[in-house]
Amino acid sequence: MASPMVEFNFKAEDLVKAGRTSSYNIDGIRQWLDLLPTIPPLCDEQIAIFLIACKNDTEATKNCILCFFKYKAAAPEIFANREVESDELTQVRNTTNFAIMPQRTKENYAVLVGVLKDTSYSSFFVDSQVKLLYLLVELLLQDNPPDGLVVVLNLKGVGLMHITRLKISTVKKFFQFLQEAMPTQLKQIHIINSSYVFDKILMVLKPFMNRDLFDMIVPHSSSDDMDAFYANHLSRDLLPADLGGDLPNIDQLTEETLYQCRKSSSYLNSYERQIEEYQENSS
Repeated sequence: MASPMVEFNFKAEDLVKAGRTSSYNIDGIRQWLDLLPTIPPLCDEQIAIFLIACKNDTEATKNCILCFFKYKAAAPEIFANREVESDELTQVRNTTNFAIMPQRTKENYAVLVGVLKDTSYSSFFVDSQVKLLYLLVELLLQDNPPDGLVVVLNLKGVGLMHITRLKISTVKKFFQFLQEAMPTQLKQIHIINSSYVFDKILMVLKPFMNRDLFDMIVPHSSSDDMDAFYANHLSRDLLPADLGGDLPNIDQLTEETLYQCRKSSSYLNSYERQIEEYQENSS
């Protein structure tokens, strides 16, 4: 029996009416998918998400869809067993606060904010951190998909020993998916409390990054003027109180995000069933 399609809380026709994509493009991708027996059935809404992520370039959309399934199937350590109440993701939640901000930018970009709450390097597991990050990316696609994503990482508490926890195989898979398969456009990565430690981290990560991604990274040291950050990058109404914003603190926002994960467990699990079907079709 074929796995069910991913169900979203919006309609593709609403995105078409808003001018974000077209029925012509959706139909064109569907006709192409009909020729590919390995790709599970995709609803119009999921096709529309890929089109928006690829700026309605149909050839780029096709490649993104192929990479989405290929890279997910090749990385079960990141994309399988994603129950938020599992021991693995509970450990991540005890180590890291990572939350989707309830407001979006005026450009309709979603904002994700992350910070360590357990700064012990021995508690940091990169596979699990990446698993949670990509789970949240899919969560923010459930309602009215964003036109882009801004990530804010507060590096307070990150030390040199954290670098030893980076697994090159996971780093490679993380960047492959990010640059070729993620169904939303990454717009900027803001590094708060950047220091020489981040410079060292960047040296490890740079070989896996293309130039466009590298140019999206904007470091901000602890001595930088945050008023300028609010004026030039993200306003206070988009940020938690921990970063001088008007929203609740990151602990509360993380709890609200986890509540949404639990509430949307069927939606999130359907992505895993898609990959299982893809693997069955490919065998």
